[in-house]
Amino acid sequence: MVVTVRGTKDGLIHLALLAITTQPPHADRVALEVSAIECRRAGLTDLNRCWVVVDEYDYDIAERSWCIEPDGKILGRFSKAFMMKIAGAFIDARSYGRRVSRLD
Repeated sequence: MVVTVRGTKDGLIHLALLAITTQPPHADRVALEVSAIECRRAGLTDLNRCWVVVDEYDYDIAERSWCIEPDGKILGRFSKAFMMKIAGAFIDARSYGRRVSRLD
């Protein structure tokens, strides 16, 4: 899952890449379970259960990324309501979460 923010100082698109996993989170991790309807919206129809991990993310810059294809196919999208729930949990977890830089 990709969350994008355009930098106000540099004009670049900064990315927070959140993992989607089929493994239930450990008790010390923060992840949101994705409902069946949200899985369908996101194009994850082959998954029975999945979670969006919000306490760890990969950081990248779109214009310099080796991981993101600029013309890559979009599989689907979560609803605005679920994205707001993810954003709230991500903001709460940032104070103790982990950022992994992908700029190298």
